[in-house]
Amino acid sequence: MKKLTPPWLFCGTASTCPDIRYATSFETPDEALVLATARKTVLVVSDMEYGRALDQARGCEVHCPATLKLAYPDSASPAAWALALLRKRQIIGVYVPKMFPLGIAKALEKDGIGVDVGSGNPFERKRMVKSPEEIACIAKTQKAARAAMKAVGDAIKQARPGKGGLLMLDGKELTSERARKIVRGEILARNCIDEGTIIAGGTQAANPHETGHGPLKTGEWIVCDIFPRNLDTGYWGDMTRTFMNGTPDPERKRMYNAVLKAQKLALSIIRAGIEGSAVHKATSESMVDANFETYTGDDGMGRGFIHSTGHGVGLEIHEMPRLSPSGGKLEAGMVVSVEPGLYYPELGGVRIEDLVVVEEDGVRIL
Repeated sequence: MKKLTPPWLFCGTASTCPDIRYATSFETPDEALVLATARKTVLVVSDMEYGRALDQARGCEVHCPATLKLAYPDSASPAAWALALLRKRQIIGVYVPKMFPLGIAKALEKDGIGVDVGSGNPFERKRMVKSPEEIACIAKTQKAARAAMKAVGDAIKQARPGKGGLLMLDGKELTSERARKIVRGEILARNCIDEGTIIAGGTQAANPHETGHGPLKTGEWIVCDIFPRNLDTGYWGDMTRTFMNGTPDPERKRMYNAVLKAQKLALSIIRAGIEGSAVHKATSESMVDANFETYTGDDGMGRGFIHSTGHGVGLEIHEMPRLSPSGGKLEAGMVVSVEPGLYYPELGGVRIEDLVVVEEDGVRIL
């Protein structure tokens, strides 16, 4: 007799658990549950969200505390929702993803439900390969990133060096904070939100995830990493460019050209069937061939090419697959960032990033 696989249980909001949105097409700012069995998907939302879920959720059965016969305080407890749903279906054990809320897991175990962190999330595999509709959603968000990037690039170009090399725009200092406001305006005008745009100049740019603060200066690299999320669809975009107001010295120019060459190499070899690890290996070797080494300094900070070549983008800004030493085989329909970079405190940072759709014989840049 074939052994039955326990169902999967997910809990969270559309932001904290994108699998819920993917499985049901329903976005809620409040906690919700999804039970995924071999035969059906069940969504549980609060009583207040029930009517909207009935209208908007797709491909699933919808419940709320009232339909599960729960009264207060259980009606306000996702743990009680889960227990009532599992008892209703006579389920005694579930798999959960690794980020599942510990409190709910403990509550289920206390009431005799077996909870195991599972491997092979049933939605993870599906989410890796995007449908044409999903790719269109990502492309639309990426257009917002492109418009914002043009606006901030134009601002850096139009600025003029003032005292001490500080960039001045319309008589005021051009700071990282001011540049982010320019980005935010363009993003919001396109029904997207930015959640951590990076505008980092000089030595700040040598730290890949430094958001940037204070005045921007002439003659220094300015890394602009814009990753908006569409407010309607929830799909992300991701784009990085590195600007300079002024003329780069020979070493900074050589640094930029090395990153650009590495990115072009990665774009030329990505296709269905290649391993993500092979893409990263080729990108890393290109940096070494250009005489840019990766190492850890005496201060404990990494130098050189200190991150992966790229990652999947979809309902999460960082999702599978990976272009990294652990990256697996790429398939047509996957959407990945391609973003090599170099980082040295004395030179700053350079990163160039595009989003691409993996195709059978190459890539399509969004």
